[in-house]
Amino acid sequence: MKSSDVFRTLSAALSQTELSLADITLYALGTSCVALLGAYLYLWPYRAYTLPFKNLQGPEPDSWFFGSMRRIIKEPPLAPHQAWLEQYGPTYRYRLFFGSWRFFTADPLALSYILNHSDLFPKTGMARREMETILGRGVLIAEGEDHKRQRKVLNPSFSLTAVRGMLPIFYDSAYELRDKLQGLIEDPNAMASPTPAKEEDKVEGGKKVDVMKYLGQATIDVIGKAGFDYDFQALKAPTNELADAYRSLFSTSMTITPMAILQALFPVFKKLPTKRMRVASEAIRTTKRIGMRLLEEKKQAVRKAHSEGLEKGTDIGRDLLSILVKANMASDLKPEQRMSDSEVLAQITTFMLAGNETSATALSWICYVLSMHQDVQDRLREEVTSVSDDRPSFETLTQLPYMDKVIREVLRLYPPAPSTVRQAEEATTLPLSKPVKGRDGKMIDHVNLPKGCVIFVPIMCINISTDVWGPDASTFNPDRYDNLPSSSNQVPGVWGNLLTFLGGTRNCIGYRFALAEIKAILFVLIRSMKFEELPSKPQFEKKAA
Repeated sequence: MKSSDVFRTLSAALSQTELSLADITLYALGTSCVALLGAYLYLWPYRAYTLPFKNLQGPEPDSWFFGSMRRIIKEPPLAPHQAWLEQYGPTYRYRLFFGSWRFFTADPLALSYILNHSDLFPKTGMARREMETILGRGVLIAEGEDHKRQRKVLNPSFSLTAVRGMLPIFYDSAYELRDKLQGLIEDPNAMASPTPAKEEDKVEGGKKVDVMKYLGQATIDVIGKAGFDYDFQALKAPTNELADAYRSLFSTSMTITPMAILQALFPVFKKLPTKRMRVASEAIRTTKRIGMRLLEEKKQAVRKAHSEGLEKGTDIGRDLLSILVKANMASDLKPEQRMSDSEVLAQITTFMLAGNETSATALSWICYVLSMHQDVQDRLREEVTSVSDDRPSFETLTQLPYMDKVIREVLRLYPPAPSTVRQAEEATTLPLSKPVKGRDGKMIDHVNLPKGCVIFVPIMCINISTDVWGPDASTFNPDRYDNLPSSSNQVPGVWGNLLTFLGGTRNCIGYRFALAEIKAILFVLIRSMKFEELPSKPQFEKKAA
């Protein structure tokens, strides 16, 4: 064969190869377009057409991709939801990422059904995965029989008797906080806030104070001692290994970034060695190491009590962990009903998050509201100063009527957790006490929810509902509790006709603990100092994480 023939043969072969690559490229592009079109048709038109509650009204999404999510993130917590409620009624629908639908209801009957059927309406899988990363599989995460088993063992830790026994710890931290704040006020060189006071904010005998910072230090000391007999010394020491670990864990887990959203939606991204994951992993190792040490100490104390033949009611410690370990090791508890060590450790982290951050947030709002309503603050101070004892008994503290009304009203308007979500475990029909008008003009008195449907539980919206509380529902008025409207009895909350501590079978197990802690700290602070709005009148912005 001549060289020219070889060249022509090779050229022909290459030409055929190029055509084949072109064909493959066109095929790949065509397949991708068909796949994308199919995904679009499924996620948007098909989902909308087959949605069982498509007749419900709701807002048009701001984005075909993000739905209404950008508005929800941008505006204050539940502000969009409240606006939609006023426009469409207490039950409606809206869209989120990838064309997914979310069902919203502030109907008391529907919420009562959801909260009292926790097996039918567990937390969403994504919420459980994200929270389990931080908290472990504790009572806040566990579902079904696991949750019932854990809650049964935990119940003694949060009984009235147990909370009554923790009151001295609450007072100790409250008075330490008072002394800390007074020291900051008296020291002219002490910085009590992250930014210096403006000239107009400098008041003789007072100081601009970052109240939430110091309330957070006090409540972390409370949960350390009352929760698991551990002294964080947050009000004294600048650093603490366990406190720093929890702070890192919570702050990294609550920071919203594009990668955090991807990791929440697609757990496979958690395997990427990002800084966020490295910090969280290191913090988790520290909390587990110290937590296991504390757990072993408690177990040894119980074993010693048993070996010495002490009675079942013997006090080995009044903290939550001691009571929990004692109950978990009780001889009359069946082996299959006991918690594992990892489950007990998860309760410690749960105590830290649920018993620290929320109480500090609640107390911060209480101080803020009192600063804006000096008449209410004066009336509350008159009540607490009328008590002769600096450390009143549990009964005296919890039966101060005006303090109870003030706390109820602030927790109604400013619930530390403004919302939660649930997911339908199976297709369900949800009853409504207040029918809403459908898109076709007909009234809807029940809603068919498909399996997997995500339900938004609007705690704050229920707490300020005019249907429940009357036309002044958004107004701060502690005296409303002297004559509550009968409609407030419809709210399926565990405390105070409110959803602040939720309700049903998964209500907040520690609400008695939280209320006693808040009352003890508020009792001490209001007797000792006065809270005022800064003369410069700074604007406060609500954010949820």
